[in-house]
Amino acid sequence: MFRLMLTFSMFLSTVFGYFNDQEAFPPTNNQTDCTHKKDLLTGKAIYSSYDEPATNEGGLIKLYRAMSGVRMDSIPNHASTKFMVSFLVDIDGSISRERVVKDEVGKVGEQMLKIAKSFKWTPARCQGKKVATITTLSTQICLQ
Repeated sequence: MFRLMLTFSMFLSTVFGYFNDQEAFPPTNNQTDCTHKKDLLTGKAIYSSYDEPATNEGGLIKLYRAMSGVRMDSIPNHASTKFMVSFLVDIDGSISRERVVKDEVGKVGEQMLKIAKSFKWTPARCQGKKVATITTLSTQICLQ
Protein backbone atom coordinates (compact mmCIF):
# COMPACT_ATOMS: atom_id res chain seq x y z
CA MET A 1 0.00 0.00 0.00
CA PHE A 2 1.08 3.53 -0.65
CA ARG A 3 0.41 6.54 1.57
CA LEU A 4 -0.03 10.15 0.61
CA MET A 5 2.87 12.42 1.49
CA LEU A 6 2.22 15.62 3.35
CA THR A 7 3.02 17.68 0.28
CA PHE A 8 -0.43 19.21 0.04
CA SER A 9 -0.99 22.68 -1.19
CA MET A 10 -4.19 24.63 -1.14
CA PHE A 11 -4.71 27.50 -3.48
CA LEU A 12 -7.43 29.41 -5.19
CA SER A 13 -7.86 28.69 -8.83
CA THR A 14 -10.21 29.94 -11.48
CA VAL A 15 -8.57 28.22 -14.42
CA PHE A 16 -10.77 25.14 -14.44
CA GLY A 17 -13.53 26.38 -16.72
CA TYR A 18 -15.76 28.11 -14.22
CA PHE A 19 -15.45 31.53 -15.84
CA ASN A 20 -14.86 31.00 -19.53
CA ASP A 21 -14.64 34.24 -21.51
CA GLN A 22 -16.09 36.50 -18.85
CA GLU A 23 -15.17 39.99 -17.78
CA ALA A 24 -14.77 40.78 -14.10
CA PHE A 25 -17.66 42.92 -12.97
CA PRO A 26 -16.97 46.01 -10.88
CA PRO A 27 -17.53 45.95 -7.13
CA THR A 28 -20.85 47.34 -5.95
CA ASN A 29 -20.57 50.72 -4.22
CA ASN A 30 -16.75 50.50 -4.50
CA GLN A 31 -16.61 48.99 -1.01
CA THR A 32 -14.26 46.17 -1.97
CA ASP A 33 -11.26 45.88 -4.22
CA CYS A 34 -11.27 42.08 -4.37
CA THR A 35 -11.53 40.61 -7.86
CA HIS A 36 -14.63 38.56 -8.57
CA LYS A 37 -16.56 37.20 -11.53
CA LYS A 38 -20.10 36.08 -12.03
CA ASP A 39 -20.55 32.31 -12.32
CA LEU A 40 -22.32 31.30 -15.53
CA LEU A 41 -24.43 28.58 -13.93
CA THR A 42 -25.51 30.13 -10.65
CA GLY A 43 -25.13 33.87 -11.26
CA LYS A 44 -23.23 34.13 -7.94
CA ALA A 45 -20.14 36.27 -7.48
CA ILE A 46 -17.09 34.06 -7.01
CA TYR A 47 -13.96 35.80 -5.79
CA SER A 48 -10.47 35.14 -7.11
CA SER A 49 -8.81 37.47 -4.58
CA TYR A 50 -9.61 38.00 -0.93
CA ASP A 51 -8.14 39.18 2.38
CA GLU A 52 -8.57 35.87 4.25
CA PRO A 53 -8.77 32.47 2.49
CA ALA A 54 -11.43 29.84 3.13
CA THR A 55 -10.28 27.57 5.94
CA ASN A 56 -11.36 24.25 7.32
CA GLU A 57 -12.16 23.65 10.98
CA GLY A 58 -8.94 22.69 12.74
CA GLY A 59 -6.72 24.28 10.10
CA LEU A 60 -4.56 22.84 7.38
CA ILE A 61 -2.61 20.55 9.70
CA LYS A 62 -5.80 18.70 10.66
CA LEU A 63 -6.77 18.46 6.98
CA TYR A 64 -3.28 17.16 6.07
CA ARG A 65 -3.44 14.54 8.81
CA ALA A 66 -6.83 13.34 7.61
CA MET A 67 -5.67 13.16 3.99
CA SER A 68 -2.49 11.29 4.90
CA GLY A 69 -4.78 8.33 5.61
CA VAL A 70 -5.77 8.04 1.94
CA ARG A 71 -4.58 4.68 0.68
CA MET A 72 -4.35 2.74 -2.53
CA ASP A 73 -3.22 -0.77 -3.35
CA SER A 74 -1.35 -0.19 -6.59
CA ILE A 75 -0.32 2.41 -9.11
CA PRO A 76 -0.54 1.56 -12.82
CA ASN A 77 2.71 1.84 -14.77
CA HIS A 78 3.53 5.39 -15.86
CA ALA A 79 0.56 6.88 -13.96
CA SER A 80 1.14 10.25 -12.35
CA THR A 81 1.36 10.27 -8.56
CA LYS A 82 -0.02 13.81 -8.38
CA PHE A 83 -3.67 14.36 -7.48
CA MET A 84 -5.84 17.49 -7.51
CA VAL A 85 -9.43 18.28 -6.49
CA SER A 86 -11.37 21.53 -6.66
CA PHE A 87 -14.53 22.82 -4.99
CA LEU A 88 -16.49 25.97 -4.23
CA VAL A 89 -16.60 27.15 -0.61
CA ASP A 90 -19.75 29.29 -0.52
CA ILE A 91 -20.52 32.19 1.83
CA ASP A 92 -22.30 29.85 4.24
CA GLY A 93 -19.27 27.51 4.41
CA SER A 94 -20.92 24.78 2.34
CA ILE A 95 -19.00 22.92 -0.34
CA SER A 96 -20.43 22.48 -3.82
CA ARG A 97 -19.29 22.16 -7.42
CA GLU A 98 -16.64 19.68 -6.30
CA ARG A 99 -14.67 17.78 -8.89
CA VAL A 100 -11.57 15.68 -9.37
CA VAL A 101 -9.18 17.65 -11.55
CA LYS A 102 -6.30 15.17 -11.72
CA ASP A 103 -6.33 11.50 -10.74
CA GLU A 104 -4.79 8.99 -13.16
CA VAL A 105 -5.06 6.16 -10.65
CA GLY A 106 -8.72 6.49 -9.72
CA LYS A 107 -10.50 6.78 -6.37
CA VAL A 108 -7.77 8.91 -4.70
CA GLY A 109 -9.40 12.18 -5.78
CA GLU A 110 -12.79 10.92 -4.61
CA GLN A 111 -11.30 10.09 -1.21
CA MET A 112 -9.74 13.57 -1.02
CA LEU A 113 -13.11 15.20 -1.77
CA LYS A 114 -14.86 13.04 0.82
CA ILE A 115 -12.33 14.12 3.46
CA ALA A 116 -12.58 17.82 2.49
CA LYS A 117 -16.38 17.65 2.67
CA SER A 118 -16.22 16.05 6.13
CA PHE A 119 -14.80 19.28 7.57
CA LYS A 120 -16.72 22.40 8.47
CA TRP A 121 -15.44 25.30 6.34
CA THR A 122 -15.25 29.01 7.08
CA PRO A 123 -15.67 31.07 3.90
CA ALA A 124 -13.06 33.49 2.60
CA ARG A 125 -13.39 37.16 3.52
CA CYS A 126 -12.89 40.34 1.56
CA GLN A 127 -13.06 43.63 3.47
CA GLY A 128 -14.73 41.74 6.32
CA LYS A 129 -17.47 40.34 4.06
CA LYS A 130 -17.89 36.58 3.53
CA VAL A 131 -17.26 35.64 -0.10
CA ALA A 132 -17.44 32.47 -2.23
CA THR A 133 -14.15 31.11 -3.60
CA ILE A 134 -12.93 28.14 -5.61
CA THR A 135 -10.45 26.13 -3.53
CA THR A 136 -8.09 23.53 -4.93
CA LEU A 137 -6.23 20.85 -2.99
CA SER A 138 -3.31 18.98 -4.50
CA THR A 139 -1.09 16.21 -3.22
CA GLN A 140 1.47 13.69 -4.36
CA ILE A 141 1.95 10.04 -3.46
CA CYS A 142 5.28 9.04 -2.00
CA LEU A 143 6.44 5.76 -3.52
CA GLN A 144 8.40 3.89 -0.87
